[in-house]
Formats: sequence, C-alpha cells, structure tokens
Amino acid sequence: MMQFSRSWLFSRACTAGTTKALLLSGIFLLAGCAILGGANNSETEVRSLAQSRWDALVAGDWEKAYSFASPAYRKTVDLFNFRLRTTGTVKRTSATVTGVVCQETTCDVSVRIEFVLPQTKLQTSTDMTERWFEDGGKWWSYEKL
Repeated sequence: MMQFSRSWLFSRACTAGTTKALLLSGIFLLAGCAILGGANNSETEVRSLAQSRWDALVAGDWEKAYSFASPAYRKTVDLFNFRLRTTGTVKRTSATVTGVVCQETTCDVSVRIEFVLPQTKLQTSTDMTERWFEDGGKWWSYEKL
C-alpha cells in the first residue's frame, strides 16, 4: 500500500482548486470579450461609415454624402439644401476619423479636417466631433435641421 504525505495531499488539493479557479476565470474572460466585442463591432462599422462620408464630402460627391443622413432627415431636407448646408467657404483637402466612442445606440466620432483658407491659401486643420445613431439596425450620421 502506498503512503501519501500530508504535503502531497495539500499540494494536490491546491492544484485542483487552482485549476478550477483558472478555468472559471477563463470562462468569465471569454464572456466579457464577447460582450465587449459588440461595442467594438459598432465602433468599427461607424468608423468605416464616417470615413466614407467624409471622403465623399472632400471629393464633392454630395449624393453619396447625403446617403449617410437618416431617412427622416432626407424627407425633410433635399439634396440641394443638404449641399448648401455642408458647403463652406473653405476647401476641404482631407478628413480622417481619429476616434470613435460608442454607447448603446449612439457613437461620437472624432474627425480631423484639413482645409485651405480661401483668402490666404493657408492650409490648416481642425478637430471636430460628430454624432452617429443607430435606427432600424443601421447607423446614420446625425444632421442638424
């Protein structure tokens, strides 16, 4: 008959307990990643949409830029008036989405816009934040009326 020392039994009990604790920790970690993965998916989607919208604005593709506005906005403001509202006195040369922070059905998108001032031909940039919202399973740019 084999004899086991107390220290061996104690170390086996601790190893079994440690294994269970590590296994449970891994399960909770994976569950947390799955929950946070939804937010990352929204942020990735909105980042892509916002960049496409700004690329269209810089290129002067008003129809494409207008398509990112919600259906309710497009019922109220036609393409011609959208263009009047979004065309400024500066010439945009580029726009880059620099950050996206989402909550349940809204996202705040940070954008750096490069532009040329018409009077001085000076190139400069500004940072701004715009809001996107989810409606009907799709993300839309919030346009003020």
